[in-house]
Amino acid sequence: MNTVELSARKKLILKTIIGDYIRTAEPVGSKAIASRPELGFSSATIRNEMSELEEMGYLEKPHTSAGRIPSPAGYRLYVDELMGQPNLTAADVDRINSVMKLKVKELDRMVSEAGKLISNLTDYTTLAVTPVMQRVTIRKFQIISVSPVDFVIVAVTDSGVVKNKMLRTAAPVTADEAELLTYVLNQTLTGIPIDAITPERFDIVRRAAGVTALLTLVAEFLNEFIEEMSEQKVFLQGASKLLAYPEYRDVHKAQELLDFISDESNMPALRAFTRDIDGVRITIGPENGKGPMQNASMVYATYNIGSVGRGLIGIVGPTRMDYAKLSARLALFSKGLNRLIAETFFDED
Repeated sequence: MNTVELSARKKLILKTIIGDYIRTAEPVGSKAIASRPELGFSSATIRNEMSELEEMGYLEKPHTSAGRIPSPAGYRLYVDELMGQPNLTAADVDRINSVMKLKVKELDRMVSEAGKLISNLTDYTTLAVTPVMQRVTIRKFQIISVSPVDFVIVAVTDSGVVKNKMLRTAAPVTADEAELLTYVLNQTLTGIPIDAITPERFDIVRRAAGVTALLTLVAEFLNEFIEEMSEQKVFLQGASKLLAYPEYRDVHKAQELLDFISDESNMPALRAFTRDIDGVRITIGPENGKGPMQNASMVYATYNIGSVGRGLIGIVGPTRMDYAKLSARLALFSKGLNRLIAETFFDED
């Protein structure tokens, strides 16, 4: 692509074309641009400028139309220089603030609900991704005796995740033994990152609690819990909204994209470096790498879980997005989500 600095006229024409294409999803012709009185350029001038913008790689000409559409490079220039400072109406702010009142104490549910809310606010498919939680700590263990061979173990993390499992022992275990094991677990394995719960550390529990039929089952429970917390979870909301856009009326194409973004192993590819706009980043088309995302865009922000790490919440759709409006809404929403997480999980003491 040509790296020559664009004239103010070219930038204005490109911005106008992108605005029209975002609204209509139809290729934009020179006549439509020339009819705009605020531009004040002749049809011949606009045709020449559009041809040059195409040669420079900022516009593309579909085979079936005489008009032009923005290229990924055109969108990138628009996002970085032309779209202006995103802004929201008072009604937008009130609506976002009103929905950011989730009364959820479990982080996974809160992230899933947040994805659903932003999907409803924007009418786009949204992706909410939890952080890898290896640095999370267990706040409390509880073993509840149901019968001499049936027990429920509960673990609560500092980020509000609750994990429980029914355990059945091969031999009876007394209530006193279960109570002692609960005490030892709370004394030995709480307040440390879960990736520090090693077999060597569990041996301390084994020696302190004595030989009990519960020990092996508790060790299995902890291994399952650590493995689960070490994986990112992806919550996809508003998947059907993708079909409302002309670019994804082909159900097969839409399904390919949804399958791709639902796979947590693809998350690193969605975090390519781009300029930060009030806490929001935008990746456009080929910037997302190869695969279904190379023809889509993502507007995303991160949310912070203290020392645990950062998660991601984003909007996915065609490259023909209203980037200014969406980035402004997501910026305000992510700030509200960060505040809500801090109030829910870290301001209780």
